[in-house]
Amino acid sequence: MRLTPLTVSCNTNGCPAVFLSDSGSIVVQGDHVDRPPAAARLSPGEALVVIPRELLLEAVRHLDAL
Repeated sequence: MRLTPLTVSCNTNGCPAVFLSDSGSIVVQGDHVDRPPAAARLSPGEALVVIPRELLLEAVRHLDAL
């Protein structure tokens, strides 16, 4: 899988990021939610991650510009 960065937000707590994959899917890197709420209904292999709200909004703006 090839990833094109849409946004990256590096700080002292790591680098949350949003990428566009070569298949057109969105890939999100963020802090792993260790104990996800039951409402998330995760399937095997799925995980919740947390990213700043502004990072997601910036990624959408970059997608609109493509």
